[in-house]
This record gives sequence, structure tokens and C-alpha cells, in this order.
Amino acid sequence: MTDHAARLPNLFLVGSMKSATTSLHNYLDMHPEIFMSKSPWKEPHFFVAENNWKRGFAWYYNLFKDAADEKYLGESSTDYTKYPNFLGVADRIHQYCPDAKIIYIMRDPIERAISQYWWEVEFSAEGRKMPQAIMNNDWILNASNYALQLKQYIKLFGMEAIYTLTTEELNAAPNETMRKIFAWLLVDPELDLGQIEYKTYNRSKEAVNRVMGSGFFSHLKGTKFWAFLKKVIPARSSLRYSLKNWLSRPVEKNEEGRDETIVLLRPVMQQQVEELSQLLGRKFPEWTTLNGK
Repeated sequence: MTDHAARLPNLFLVGSMKSATTSLHNYLDMHPEIFMSKSPWKEPHFFVAENNWKRGFAWYYNLFKDAADEKYLGESSTDYTKYPNFLGVADRIHQYCPDAKIIYIMRDPIERAISQYWWEVEFSAEGRKMPQAIMNNDWILNASNYALQLKQYIKLFGMEAIYTLTTEELNAAPNETMRKIFAWLLVDPELDLGQIEYKTYNRSKEAVNRVMGSGFFSHLKGTKFWAFLKKVIPARSSLRYSLKNWLSRPVEKNEEGRDETIVLLRPVMQQQVEELSQLLGRKFPEWTTLNGK
């Protein structure tokens, strides 16, 4: 391990979940002046107390042990923009990395929420129908409230240290979008990016694995019994993993409930995006589901 490995990151891609963070992470890593954390710890979630904070800084430093003299060491963790479900994250990052640059990529908030719903079905045993599940899951709703998430960083780092973009921008013009980001980071923006073609990582699948009986268990979420189950069978335990695999069966994703979900979400999220627009001084016409286009 070189002395460089003891450097803490100074570039954080903080989300949002299901918004092409993996694509953006990989594009950033292509630049010779940027070193991004590598798989399997692309998303170390280190500054989340409930996640890997307990592993300590020696573990975190080791994620960057192969870095040399790059101007930026970076990582991408979507749990960093899940306030207030996870508290104190921006504060910890600022305490240890006060001069960091923050990048936040955002997707049409309704489409992002629906995409996360299917993720919850597969990985969090969500069994309720789409409208009920999304409207009663503050993890999904909060992650799509971009103004709420950004405010946690603006108050600490200032707007000048934060770069925001949309998934739709990256999708439409990856080379141009990356040049703008590189220019903002004060690294060579004229890097030959001709080889970059937009690629969607973690693409939403046509079928997902649904846990049998998840509809019943989903109604227990938030109850004392659910808290007891989580304590008895921790999220990362081998028992929970084995049970999930044993009980899971592939099901085709469908559009049932999508229209109802959009109708329910649109007035709420349009108001949130209006706050976001005032915060950032821009509109988001590319969010066609949100805008009803």
C-alpha cells in the first residue's frame, strides 16, 4: 500500500438510486485523472452508520489502495441520498472530506420510483401492488424527492461544490455530458471520449424474483413484529439469503397499477420538482412521465 492509499475520497457520486449511477461511475473512472472505487465495492456506503461505517477507516482506505497520483479519488453510494431514512450521512462526509466535490444524477422521479418498486419486489420482499407499495414506502418516496436530498449537501458544501445532471441528459448525449463534468472538475475535458457509447448497467429485467408470501409479509412492514423479524434475521445474514432464494419464484413484470401510480405520484412530485427547479434555477422538460407528455 502506498501513501496515496491513505487519502480519503474527494469525489462523491451520491445518487440517486436507479438513475444510471453505475454508468456515470464507469465513465468517470475512464478519465486518467480520476480513480473510482472498484467492484465489488463500487458502492461502499461507508458514511452510512447503519451500513459500513462500523468497518472503520482502514477498510475504507483499502478500497483506494491501487490509486496513484490521480487528482480525484471517488466512490458512488446511492444510500448517501436516502435522507431521512439514513441520518447524518452528509455531515460525516463533510467532517472527513470537507473539500469534496459532489455529483448528483436524477431521473424522472416517477420513473425512478417505479423502477425502485421492482427492485424492492426482488430484493426486499415487497409483495404489495404497485400503487399501494410505492405510496406507503417512504424509502421510495424520499429517494425521489431530489430537493430534500440536495439540501443536506448544499448547506454543508455550498452549491459551487455540487454538480447536478439528469439520467436523460446522460442518455441523450453521454460525450457532451461527460465533457461538461470534466470541465467542472478542472480535469482535461477534451479527453477522447469517442469510444463511449451510452450503456445502461443494471438494466431493469423483464422478470424479477418474487418471494412467495411477500404480499402478506409486506403488510407487516413498520410493525413491531416486523422489527422483531429484522432483529432475529439480519439483512445480510446467510439465513435470510437462503430463505429468500428458497422462497423466490420468477414473475413477469407488468404494467398493472402503473397508470394509477402515476396519477397518485404526479401532483406530489410536480410540487417537489418545482422546489428543485427553484433550488437549481432550471426546468426539467425531459421528465416526460412527470410532466404528462
